Amino acid sequence: MNLIHLPHHQHPKPPHHELRQKRVLDSGARSVGQIANLYVDDVSVVHFMDVTTSGFFGSGTKHHLVPVEAVADEDPGSITLEVDQQTVESAPTSADPHSGLDEELQRTTREHYGYR
Repeated sequence: MNLIHLPHHQHPKPPHHELRQKRVLDSGARSVGQIANLYVDDVSVVHFMDVTTSGFFGSGTKHHLVPVEAVADEDPGSITLEVDQQTVESAPTSADPHSGLDEELQRTTREHYGYR
């Protein structure tokens, strides 16, 4: 399935709300990062999120892919994942977070999180 980066002026199709800019917590309620981008199919259903993490004082920002299935809970200002911080930080990354995701990267990412 071909997935595209959802432009910021567009919103995802329900059941997902606007997730961008929400804080991301891991399964132990530790802050992991923030959702920067969403990747959707041709009818705007969200399949992946781009979670940004940064190093000391915001240096070295990294973009980690997270499948939407990993979301355990959603609050107005944050989401909680069913995985730990290490799993997110070791997840595959996209070379260009503003481009689409090819099928190989989608497959590799899903396998990393234990989804098929």
